[in-house]
Amino acid sequence: MAKQIQSIERGLFILESIMFNKEPVTATELARRLGVHKSTVSHLTATLIEQGYLARVPGSSKLTIGPKIYRASRSVGISGEKLIALPPLLERLASETGETAHVAELRGRYVIYVVNRFPQKALRVQTEAGAVESAHSTAVGKALLSGLGDEEVTELFAGVQMEKFTEKTITSVEGLLVELAEVRRKGFAMDLGEQTPGTGCVAAPVRDAAGMTVAAVGISGPEQRLFDEGTVPADAVLDCARKIEEVLRS
Repeated sequence: MAKQIQSIERGLFILESIMFNKEPVTATELARRLGVHKSTVSHLTATLIEQGYLARVPGSSKLTIGPKIYRASRSVGISGEKLIALPPLLERLASETGETAHVAELRGRYVIYVVNRFPQKALRVQTEAGAVESAHSTAVGKALLSGLGDEEVTELFAGVQMEKFTEKTITSVEGLLVELAEVRRKGFAMDLGEQTPGTGCVAAPVRDAAGMTVAAVGISGPEQRLFDEGTVPADAVLDCARKIEEVLRS
């Protein structure tokens, strides 16, 4: 039997206790659960806080998960078992809206399309599973980024020249943060010809049981048709996002 390293074992116990607890906990409570002195837990939690895996609740001694846990969880996509249930939902979305429907996941500053379904129209947007696009210029990307905090978004794009795809593309972090605040307020994101001239997109975040944004669902089509007479077909997208969330939580 492999020799266990006690400090790592205790550190993992602390992480799991906080990750799977419904409310933040104190070091005293963690020490009680571990059966060790509070000072032992304090040393371990201080290291985990310094490394970004834990954080203190503002104005409290209680501990909660830190930014690195959030980042790690976002790198884990929708599992194959759940992925199988998505195509019928996207087929319905494509049928209802008459536009290309897709689910995407965040990969750093980019999005990757994992599932796509197409409408029965000759004039349509042809995004393929496995395709990668910039997050800052797409509706699915902005829906995904809206699940991050402003500090995380700023750090993600620090020192990066945001590519300008069209005259409408957001190319500054400040502009992106303003846009993301609007996405959080409305509950959905839009791409008004920011990635490809003449093409529009509407997307909504998809959250798991813990409230983490793990994916985005959206529709893409000719900008003029998608936003005809100033309307935004967000209801069907939001409804599809809710149905996908039900699948993920089942």
